[in-house]
Amino acid sequence: MKKQDVRNKAYRLVEKVLRNQSGIERAVKEARLQPGGHSGGCAGHAFVSDPTAQQAVRLATELKAVTLDDGWTLRSPERWLTIVNHLYAECPATESNAMRYYYSGHNAVETGAHCAMDESTVYRIRQEFRHMATELACQYGLVRVVSAEELRGQGGTL
Repeated sequence: MKKQDVRNKAYRLVEKVLRNQSGIERAVKEARLQPGGHSGGCAGHAFVSDPTAQQAVRLATELKAVTLDDGWTLRSPERWLTIVNHLYAECPATESNAMRYYYSGHNAVETGAHCAMDESTVYRIRQEFRHMATELACQYGLVRVVSAEELRGQGGTL
């Protein structure tokens, strides 16, 4: 896979997460509220038969994945939400508000009119926002911007 293709794939995933933030939050909440146990299986060191302890373990364990209403499955949804919330918290308020509006389903022209800024400013903010989200996702191990083949070819190991 070409270098640019790997990066574009990462950017598309980040954009999809940003556009589906509320759906991801809803899916995580629903998954957490679902009854059902986490027994640890029979291979675990200490089998817990206490239902309260089972629920505590289930709630403390990070969700592996959630499936949104449209059928899209996202791995590590809570890590993604941590990234998104960090982005909105760390950006200046005007940029954060513009990106919330943009990613809630509006285009750059509508966002610019709503936030009293030029369309090109919206695109610049979006680009910075997307880059920062991708960098954080790399740090969390959620996306790659270089293919494994490229790293192996340069003497790196994966």
